[in-house]
Amino acid sequence: MMLQSSRKMSETKQLIDVAHGLGQPKDYFSGLDWGGEILPREIVSFSRMAQDHRTSGWDGISAKAGRYDQHARYVFLISLEGNGSMGVETNTRQIHEGEAHLLFPHQIHYYVDLPDQFTWLYVTFELEGPARQILELWREGGRKMDAKAQRLLLKFLSEYEKADGLGASIALGRVFEAMESAQPAQNTVEPDADLVAQIKKHVMENLEGDLAMPALSKAMGVSESYLRAVFREGAGVSLGNFVRSVRLVRATYLLEQGELDLGVIAERTGFGSLTSFTRAFRRMYEMTPSSYRKRSRIEA
Repeated sequence: MMLQSSRKMSETKQLIDVAHGLGQPKDYFSGLDWGGEILPREIVSFSRMAQDHRTSGWDGISAKAGRYDQHARYVFLISLEGNGSMGVETNTRQIHEGEAHLLFPHQIHYYVDLPDQFTWLYVTFELEGPARQILELWREGGRKMDAKAQRLLLKFLSEYEKADGLGASIALGRVFEAMESAQPAQNTVEPDADLVAQIKKHVMENLEGDLAMPALSKAMGVSESYLRAVFREGAGVSLGNFVRSVRLVRATYLLEQGELDLGVIAERTGFGSLTSFTRAFRRMYEMTPSSYRKRSRIEA
């Protein structure tokens, strides 16, 4: 009993000494904060090892479904085995074994090519605050995983399997911190074939105009059937899907600026009416344009 009392007095004296040694703060309302740390939330991790051609949902991955995917969460993709390629908005990105790629919330993507056998690890999560800016370097493309990053990734998976939410969040943040100086992935963006590149350029520069198949085939100087076949072969998705998706990407940018009327945005992105714009937007984003704008303001 006396030993416990003596220990308590010793700890109290140590606390007093430390308290006396504290300096006066320069600012009583701004101090230490974890806001700059990368602490993902609502983390979900899983792997994909074969193609599943179902057309929607997280359960499958397919290069044959011919669709764009888009999610409200960050998607961290690590190729443990197997090479492939995916379209990320208007570019085609190569994915090599041993590389990691990060897809941002609402960033449109689709799979162009997948090997017969592969092991791709996925980690999806939400992130708030200043840490979102730290991850912006990943927009340039993938990064190679070195031995240190792999060890940290194993640590994350261990915490994740134990269902330790805070431990998994800290461990995943350490993976991103370790990869800030990692080597960029080689040949991240694959140049399109000439005609496919011309089509993409024409679409991007004429979103307000007529991008129906007859107008596009006339602008490119080829038949509609040839145009469709070449684009699907080169881009991995249908031309109509590409046009609609790029228009919607442009619409999200205009909505985030928070200045233009919804009818004006519909016009500038080539939708015939506010009704058709809202219908297409809801189908892609599972919310109305006005709801998207409100949420973007809250996040900002």
